[in-house]
Amino acid sequence: MALSSQPSDSLSIDYMKKVVGFLASDEMQGRATGSEQEVLAADFIAQEFHKIPHCQVRHQYFRIELDSLRLKSQNVIGFVNNHAKKTIVISAHYDHLGLGGSRSLSKKTDEVHNGADDNASGVALMLDMARILAQKKARYNFLFVAYSGHEIGLFGSKYFAGHLKKKYKPIAFTMNFDMVGRLDNSGALYYDCSPDLLTSFSGAQAEKVRLVKSTFDRVGILDTKWFLERNISVVTFTTGRHIDYHKTTDDIEYLNFEGLLSVEKVMLNWLNSFQ
Repeated sequence: MALSSQPSDSLSIDYMKKVVGFLASDEMQGRATGSEQEVLAADFIAQEFHKIPHCQVRHQYFRIELDSLRLKSQNVIGFVNNHAKKTIVISAHYDHLGLGGSRSLSKKTDEVHNGADDNASGVALMLDMARILAQKKARYNFLFVAYSGHEIGLFGSKYFAGHLKKKYKPIAFTMNFDMVGRLDNSGALYYDCSPDLLTSFSGAQAEKVRLVKSTFDRVGILDTKWFLERNISVVTFTTGRHIDYHKTTDDIEYLNFEGLLSVEKVMLNWLNSFQ
C-alpha cells in the first residue's frame, strides 16, 4: 500500500486558502509570540488537528526569557500513531512579527505584518498533509508540529526537540516547511538536508516543480538545527525569499496556491519513496 494518496486538487487548494486566510488576516495582528492572537492561532491549528480521525492533539507550553522579555508561548502537536517502529516529524512555525518592530524590513514597522508566506503557507501545507497522510496506514507514525517563538529565536522548536516524548521515538527524520507559498515561473523548490538524505530526492518530482539544493546552510539556522544537534536527520523546504519578506506586504493575494499544491505533491511523492 502506498504511503499516501495524492491530494484532491480543489479540496487541498480550498483548504489551504482557508488556513492562510485565517492565520494571515488583519484580525490576527501578525501572530506575535506570546500575544493573544498567537493563542487564537494555536487554538485554530489544534481544532484542525482534532478534525483528523485518530489524531492525538496536545498543546505544549513553554516560557521564553529573552533580554527583558518574559513570555508564555506554545507549540501545537498532532500525532498520527500507525503503531510503526519509527516516526516522521513534519513541522512549520506559525508565529510571525506582530506589528513588525525591529525585525521588520518594511518602512512601516508599526503596522500589522500578516506573514502569509512566512509562515501561514507552511502551516497550511503541514495541515493539509496531515489530513491526507492520516487517511491510510503507513510504515511510519507522523508527528505534526506547529512551532511558535521562531521569529525571536527558534524557541518553540528548541523546546520541542529537547522534550521529545518516548512514545515518539525513534525519529526517522524531521521535515520542515518555511515560506513555501511563492513558487515562481522557475519552479524552484529549494531544500537543504542532512547528508544521509541527499540521495533520496532523485524521484521526488512533480509537474511545475524542480528541486534545487540550497547553497545556503538553512538546516543549521532554522527550526531544524535542534534536531541536528541530537543527530536526527533533517530536511527543510522553501520557495525562497522575496521582496515582501518581513514586510507589511506579505499578504495572501501574493501566494501561488496552485504552486503550493504542486509543492505538496512533491512532498507526498518524496514520502512515498520511503515506503
